[in-house]
Amino acid sequence: MADYARNRMFFASSTALMLAVAAYMSFSLFWHAPIPPAWRVPLTCGLFLLSQSITAMRVVITRRPDLPFAVVRAGGFVSASFMTLSWLVLVRDALLAPLLLLSFFLPSLQPLRLRLFDALLSIPFELGMGAAALALAAIGMALALRVPPVRRVSVPVRGLAPELEGLHLVQLSDLHIGSTFGGDWLTEVVRRVNALEPDFVFITGDLADGTPERIGRHLRPLLSLRARYGVLASPGNHDYYSGLAPWVRTWRSWDLPFLLNEHLDFRVGGRLVRAAGVTDPCAVLFRSLGPNMGPPDTRRALRCTYTDEEHRAAGPADRPAPADLTILMAHRPGEAEQNAALGVDLQLSGHTHGGQFFFLFPLVSRMNRGFRSGLYRAGSMPLYVSPGTGMWGYVPMRFGSRSEISLLVLRQED
Repeated sequence: MADYARNRMFFASSTALMLAVAAYMSFSLFWHAPIPPAWRVPLTCGLFLLSQSITAMRVVITRRPDLPFAVVRAGGFVSASFMTLSWLVLVRDALLAPLLLLSFFLPSLQPLRLRLFDALLSIPFELGMGAAALALAAIGMALALRVPPVRRVSVPVRGLAPELEGLHLVQLSDLHIGSTFGGDWLTEVVRRVNALEPDFVFITGDLADGTPERIGRHLRPLLSLRARYGVLASPGNHDYYSGLAPWVRTWRSWDLPFLLNEHLDFRVGGRLVRAAGVTDPCAVLFRSLGPNMGPPDTRRALRCTYTDEEHRAAGPADRPAPADLTILMAHRPGEAEQNAALGVDLQLSGHTHGGQFFFLFPLVSRMNRGFRSGLYRAGSMPLYVSPGTGMWGYVPMRFGSRSEISLLVLRQED
């Protein structure tokens, strides 16, 4: 259980954050005229209860692992509505605060301030914000929960061998099976991928939200993925939160190559293609998992062959034959420039969910060194950041960022 202590800390932090958000929202929404004083405490308590939907879902799912996805989605709708209302409250307050400040220095603005405050702090307006939050949450969930379309992207690779021109790679990322998404959804994703007849399929982390015992059956459609040369995966932070060690045993028993600072080599048109995968930086929080599931190490990934158990344990010093094309799966995009310097030709990442909501785009970009969604140039290397095929189901909404099945077609750089 020591491995999951950090997971509990994550949810404790989210609980505290949501309580803080609820405290601010209740002060802004209820503790002013014309809200009747007798209503203020009950409304505040209700808002505090709503703020704990994420924590409540985690507790319920832990105790009832067979909980229907419809119930999980209902909880997701509550948390999505709460978050949407918090953003509407912030927008309203952002409009009122400067006017309040200016009215102290410009008395002529007092009549305008009073009119706006009376209108925007009125009971009908606040009820309207609540209704708008419900409607926007429903729209955002509909966008987030659909089976994503295929997005075709041409990726220029410097020095690409002519024999590898037109190589078709499918990237899936952030499936988050277990929190809102289940086996039926994944089955349709797999069907769409197979219809593309790709050369490779890469799954760049956050496959699971839950233990193999609870949701293993929902991930089994991955066994039906087909690619001409290989289907490979690497971990994301949620795979660690869900218990990485039992998941690795499960995926490898399914013959799904799950790369932990390792690589596999393939012969494609007489050329050597090296597909590598690194672990997630959150591994430092799960020290008891051991060195093989420790922090990301691109150098080790480019040395260590997945099929060689002895080398995987020891970390060999021998460098394998140089590849004509090296593709790296790294769940987080932030270290792309360093990976390019190590000889990686193309990096595939996810983690960001494309920012998920348009007003979070600047924050998500900053947290990921400017890489949010789409095709980038990191040093001499192209980097593709998937906005996610799925998303974390406890706040299942998208606005301004669409989920996708990424079809990447390699070409020589002009």
